[in-house]
Amino acid sequence: FIVDYILYSLFLIILSNVTISNILSRIISATFNYNMNKKVVFKSSTKYKSAIEYFILAIIILLLNTALLNLFVNVFNINAYISKIITEITLSILSYLVQKNIIFKKEVAR
Repeated sequence: FIVDYILYSLFLIILSNVTISNILSRIISATFNYNMNKKVVFKSSTKYKSAIEYFILAIIILLLNTALLNLFVNVFNINAYISKIITEITLSILSYLVQKNIIFKKEVAR
């Protein structure tokens, strides 16, 4: 979240565009997030399958994130920085559950 939020804030200052700032920050932070989640959070040793699944999840989250962010900023006129925090909190729960139960699911020994 911190990496994504800092990048989003910097891009927003430079570009003054919520959508582009969000997309750029999510693309850059996704690589960092995948590696951290794989190694630190879920302690997973999976290889390519998890990367593909994570990439698909990242695209879905990016689309939902951008739609919610634009809804909050452009329809409800909520500050772009506050909107980003609300959006991230909302979608981080969904993302965590998908990663825990699908992408980095522990193999059950038989």
